[in-house]
Amino acid sequence: MNEFPRIIIVEDDVPLAQSLRRLLIGDGCDVALAFSGAELRRLLDRGDADLVLLDLNLGVEDGMDIARELGETRSVGLIIVTGRGGKSDCVSGLEAGADDYVTKPFDHQELCARIRAVLRRRDRGRDGLTVLALGPYRLNTAQRCLSREGRSRGLELTARESSLLAYLMARPAESVHRSELTLNESWSPDDRATDVHMSHIRRKLQDAGMAELRIQPVRGIGYRLSLVLPGQAAPDDGEY
Repeated sequence: MNEFPRIIIVEDDVPLAQSLRRLLIGDGCDVALAFSGAELRRLLDRGDADLVLLDLNLGVEDGMDIARELGETRSVGLIIVTGRGGKSDCVSGLEAGADDYVTKPFDHQELCARIRAVLRRRDRGRDGLTVLALGPYRLNTAQRCLSREGRSRGLELTARESSLLAYLMARPAESVHRSELTLNESWSPDDRATDVHMSHIRRKLQDAGMAELRIQPVRGIGYRLSLVLPGQAAPDDGEY
């Protein structure tokens, strides 16, 4: 993690934004404020940021649209911090590419812990390795990019997606317990967020033509990653 991680707070409630900025500065962060999507884009264009804290209610703007834009066009960590606490909003935010979802009112210490967790995942993979290999696939956890030999274009992942995939790639064909996947993470092992992120990774692999990497749920345990190359038999799915 950088000595002074750069965080951009996107919040149109000025007193709340300033209070949160003081909190994060006291926690050792370099913090900038943006009160609209346009201001956020200008800040991002001027230099790299490590993390964005994004409110969903920004007047005429829908923060969910901004979250999707960040997930598709920017390599930056994203935590949604909002008063919209419904399960559907949480799932939509995670599927849009957010690394975490925090509802207001929030505990300051918990928010700082979640921020540190996302920044740790951004700086290194789960096993502390920069590149993990499985067959023809390479996952660069620093760049959060999955590539395949013989292809020029890689698959970009969010920080949390990269972290989860790295943990599975380091344990191919093993049934990994949910509690292991969420070890040192900021969410509960039973949280819906894990399943949402796994579903998102599987969809990305399918859309990118990388379905040879198969992530399947293991009933009562967690997940398993298998590599099935052309001509090879698929793994026994009896326990799913």
